Amino acid sequence: MSEDTFAKALRNFTMDAACGDAIRNLADKGHSPGQIREMLTFPAPLDHIRKVMWDHFVNTRKVLCEDPREALKNDDGFIYDMVETRDSYGRRSFLRVKKESPEEMSVSPEDYVLLDNDDEWLSQFPHPKGPVWVHRSALLERQSPGGKVTDL
Repeated sequence: MSEDTFAKALRNFTMDAACGDAIRNLADKGHSPGQIREMLTFPAPLDHIRKVMWDHFVNTRKVLCEDPREALKNDDGFIYDMVETRDSYGRRSFLRVKKESPEEMSVSPEDYVLLDNDDEWLSQFPHPKGPVWVHRSALLERQSPGGKVTDL
């Protein structure tokens, strides 16, 4: 491993340990990257905050980079849901659970909105080129600087 790779890994680990959970928590509450930067006591660069938020939204499936009807299915045609669990030490892990019917799903394909790559909300993040579907809850949780939730 080169020193650059080690230094980058150490920097990412330090940043995540210092402010990663705070960024994810504030992102879930609907704060923008700029608002989160102002709230943190640890000096985190805005690019890092944006990347952590984007990765969190992708991991929690608030953002999908493919059609939700296909993203929620597996190769075998069944629909799976991810369930987060924590052990006695607080470590997170995820379990994949097969859903027998659409009613059992916590996430439905109809809950997603296709955003244009020029969308104001999407432009804050390092998103890939191409279509992006965002869960309605992520859009509804957005907050304006005055602390009120903005409309779709």
